[in-house]
Amino acid sequence: GELIPLNPAPSAETGEMTNETPERWFVQLTAVPLADGGNANAINKEVATFRSEAAKAGLVYTERFVYNNLFNGLSIEINPSQLSTLRRIKGVTDVYPVVAIPVPETSPLSDPELATALAMTGADIAQNDLGYTGSGVRVAVMDTGIDYDHPDLGGCFGPGCRVVTGWDFVGDAFNADSTSPSYNPNPVPDPDPDDCNGHVKHVAGIGGANADSAGGVTGVAPDVTFGAYRVFGCQGSTTADIMIAAMERALADEMDVLNMSIGSAFQWPQYPTAVAATRLVNKGMVVVASIGNSGASGLYAAGAPGLG
Repeated sequence: GELIPLNPAPSAETGEMTNETPERWFVQLTAVPLADGGNANAINKEVATFRSEAAKAGLVYTERFVYNNLFNGLSIEINPSQLSTLRRIKGVTDVYPVVAIPVPETSPLSDPELATALAMTGADIAQNDLGYTGSGVRVAVMDTGIDYDHPDLGGCFGPGCRVVTGWDFVGDAFNADSTSPSYNPNPVPDPDPDDCNGHVKHVAGIGGANADSAGGVTGVAPDVTFGAYRVFGCQGSTTADIMIAAMERALADEMDVLNMSIGSAFQWPQYPTAVAATRLVNKGMVVVASIGNSGASGLYAAGAPGLG
């Protein structure tokens, strides 16, 4: 039977007794992924072998994502009691927990003081003296979507717009925070990556807003085109396996830059999202990722994918 401590330690966050063993896991297979020169047929064969061997071993699980470009393997949902069997399946080299990642917090500001931001960072010199405006550069934003209806972000979505491409991986109601009353870990993807949270409005605005009217905001690179990769619902958390799916799509869409203002604290460079970020860089993409807001907790508080 399951081993349970006689006196489990309370959660540091809430003081409540809690079971922190996740039910979603990355399963890494043997072959190198496509980004490292792997062979698609070999990778597909390994996935098929895993499914066959898992069935023989009596594993009961639900597949969430299958990867072949930045990571070779799957993400699955499985009862923790079957983890030891999962680790022994032929071809499985590593198993990592799929962590939940909360949406970045936003706070309303009456005076955001963006008027001097470009000068403080030297972006005004890049724009005015050097003529760099971001023209021809494709910037992927993995976050809460993009409010493409905003005039400073182009006002439309699709070919010919500032937000030229993208995908909603989760849907409005998605929320991977198991402590939330609105907990709903089942993504419902669709092709419309519109933002219903608001966080990415300031992220994309800093990066590439182009003031359409008086009072509008001009960003660092006002002529970039965007790809919007929505990994959060209207509130709550996302999961690391959804992030890798979005990273693979950004690579397929030939984005030049990927911005991720999200991350999972207390992680390692070997974690799948960090490894995926490293592989994106090796493929020529500029990856801009937060390193976390948990530094007050001490050493090893940095987060993935920023550790890549």
